[in-house]
Amino acid sequence: MTMKRAEMMKKIRALGKVSKDQRNSIVCILIGHSRIQSTCFGYYNCARCDSQVGDSLGGAFSAEKVVIVGHDCKTCRANYKGCTWQDKLYVPNPFKVERRR
Repeated sequence: MTMKRAEMMKKIRALGKVSKDQRNSIVCILIGHSRIQSTCFGYYNCARCDSQVGDSLGGAFSAEKVVIVGHDCKTCRANYKGCTWQDKLYVPNPFKVERRR
């Protein structure tokens, strides 16, 4: 059985004052890592808690259904449509363009 959003928010409020990093790690423990991920040199990290969730260097990780932060391609846009509240909770917008000075 999956946790409902209202139930998740109730658990988060019960934590009291914790850092964003602690909160995000606890959320990932309770509902799983986000399919919105960052990548660097073949390693995939959860965009919410920054834990490593995959490694494509050995060919053991398939990133078919993930959204890569910073990508604005058709595949990532289509995969984002399939993301649920569990994937999006406390995850920054993966398509946000940062301004350069």
